Amino acid sequence: MNYINNDFKRIIGYIWGFILFFAPFALFQKAILFVLGQHDTPTIHTLCLRIPIEHILNGKFFYMGTVAVISTIILLIVAFFFGPLFCGKLCPAGALPEYLSKIVPNSLKIEWSKYLPMTALRAGFLAGFLLAPMWGGYLACSYCNFYVFDLFINYIFCGYTVAFSGSLILTGILWFFVFGIFTKGGRGFCNFFCPVGALQSLLYVIAIKFGIAKWLQINSTKCIGCGLCVAKCPMDAVHLTDKTARIAIYQCILCGECMQKCPSKAINYKRKAVTANEK
Repeated sequence: MNYINNDFKRIIGYIWGFILFFAPFALFQKAILFVLGQHDTPTIHTLCLRIPIEHILNGKFFYMGTVAVISTIILLIVAFFFGPLFCGKLCPAGALPEYLSKIVPNSLKIEWSKYLPMTALRAGFLAGFLLAPMWGGYLACSYCNFYVFDLFINYIFCGYTVAFSGSLILTGILWFFVFGIFTKGGRGFCNFFCPVGALQSLLYVIAIKFGIAKWLQINSTKCIGCGLCVAKCPMDAVHLTDKTARIAIYQCILCGECMQKCPSKAINYKRKAVTANEK
């Protein structure tokens, strides 16, 4: 029952994420615009988190639009103290392929961690994303699954005609199919191509190192090595080592799937590191 409740809560959270951040609702953007006394019609571009993040290192961060800058600052503060909750609780663009991947047979899914160093590639993409503007390159509008999600849900289904460019079509294929429903967990795109999630996770890991944030930990004395947490993690962040589960914190989005599914209650969400003899 707890697992069902967790899954239900996550789905409700993603619905709220859609209502808060995406047109035609965009309540979050509208609230900020109202406070600022502006009357613009908000879109997903009004909120865009990728563009401000791209310009953090080249000094142009605060020139990227008031709503986007405010939203990004809030996002990063929350991530530092509480983790990437936007990814695990609110982002419908990440959730859509995750949940649809559940109906695809496991035999058709790719487990990328068997072939690629996922944590290193995630960090490498973030580094390239942040450094590109310093040499005149810009990647913010490339491979943007937020925009593709927005087009699919808010324009196509509402009857609008949309001209898809080659890059948007490629992004849709990568996000929804290759690294989506045909990837273990359905969130391969989040792992490899999302700077928003990667930067949140980086700040979260730093906060953990300084003892500021709580994180999901596995008590090795309670873990029975059943692998249920490995199977349920949408980010492929949990693996068995010597018959004991281990969580790659830089990939974890705090969705809670592993903790709710663990039959021995070996996974804890706490600030202090779990000791080997902890009950």
